[in-house]
Amino acid sequence: MAVKCKDIIRKMNEFADERLAEDWDNVGLLVGDLEQEIKTVLVALDAVPQVICEAIELKADLIITHHPLIFRAIKSVTKGNPLGDSIYQLIQNNIGLYCAHTNLDIAYGGTNDSLAQILELENISLLEEISEEEGKKYGMGRIGTLKKPLKLKDYALFVKEQLNLSDIRIAGDMDKIINKVAITTGSGMSYLKSAIMKKADLFITGDIKFHDAQEAQKYGICLLDAGHYGTEVIIVKVIKDYLERIQEENFQFKVLLSKVNGEPFITL
Repeated sequence: MAVKCKDIIRKMNEFADERLAEDWDNVGLLVGDLEQEIKTVLVALDAVPQVICEAIELKADLIITHHPLIFRAIKSVTKGNPLGDSIYQLIQNNIGLYCAHTNLDIAYGGTNDSLAQILELENISLLEEISEEEGKKYGMGRIGTLKKPLKLKDYALFVKEQLNLSDIRIAGDMDKIINKVAITTGSGMSYLKSAIMKKADLFITGDIKFHDAQEAQKYGICLLDAGHYGTEVIIVKVIKDYLERIQEENFQFKVLLSKVNGEPFITL
């Protein structure tokens, strides 16, 4: 039986339901045909031009990303600008593009749970509750405790190693004992107040600004900037593993990991 795009989308919704996404977000099938037969899926963090070229070379029929290529409303699709060129390439090469963004952040087993697991947090709960469906609560970020308390410096080095980061930024007393840790993948500083209210010793996220760090210091909470890319690229393999796990005798397709993904920064 041929696997269609809509079949894979149905399976992705079982993992991270599109209804969980924030109102401002843009998730789902952004480019493509629901009835298209899918033989090869490429999973990446972003559909940057290099990833689209990679998909063309690999003869992929569908790209699944975490970040949406089309984020804000567009009035035209024309060649000569990066977004228009990308959409043209996808359509001309019959490649669909599906995005699971904040719904994947919120979903259980998604980005935040994956980060919490990698950082070996225990007693995990929601950092900030957003909604409740059929008696189950959903929210952004996670908060938990360490297996044993550690100094900030020691735990920061552990985080750096676990996420395979070339560098990290830290704000706080390096000798402070860390036990309760709050996390939000990507750009999560809007959840700092929740971390403070829940008495976290450390808040880990990405894209931390100078004045955000100063504000955190006033409240005595430490910060660790593990980068937007560093806290979210972990979900690419999680999606791949999920898609391989749900395959059956009559529901099979190839799943590939992007070797590009889209980290724009280089550390010297």
